[in-house]
Amino acid sequence: MSDAEDKSWHRYRGVMSASTELMQRDENEQALRLIDDAVATAIAENENRWVLTLSHHAAVIARFLEDWPRVKHYYQQSLAFNPDNPAALFGLANAAKEQGEPEVAKEYAARCYKALIEGDDFLRDARLETLLKQWPEVAGWAGCNGSPEDGYCPNT
Repeated sequence: MSDAEDKSWHRYRGVMSASTELMQRDENEQALRLIDDAVATAIAENENRWVLTLSHHAAVIARFLEDWPRVKHYYQQSLAFNPDNPAALFGLANAAKEQGEPEVAKEYAARCYKALIEGDDFLRDARLETLLKQWPEVAGWAGCNGSPEDGYCPNT
């Protein structure tokens, strides 16, 4: 690990630990602000790996708080850096479902399925199993693009 990578690792690991401690003290807003600041720094320094990690950490906190708009924000932030991230797509599907948006949830679930089938996610099998428990119909959507104009299958 280079000096720069080592500094980044310690900095962002510290943010994740500190935000967890803030959550344990019920200082939820401060925890999310701390992460937001770190994400802004990671973006400015082109630390894309940390943008993804911190965004997902913040999304988990927001999900715990049942703050669905924030969950969506953090996962969409992640997708800006990795559009086929199955964890973010699955998180967005769940957030949309919780917000009473079943068609949006299905679109994200279909995109998640496609990303898992076509990608090389090391947790592929476990993620597929979890996805299919919640949305078993996505298995029949292979080849779907997940958008209405491209022949989105859940509405057919």
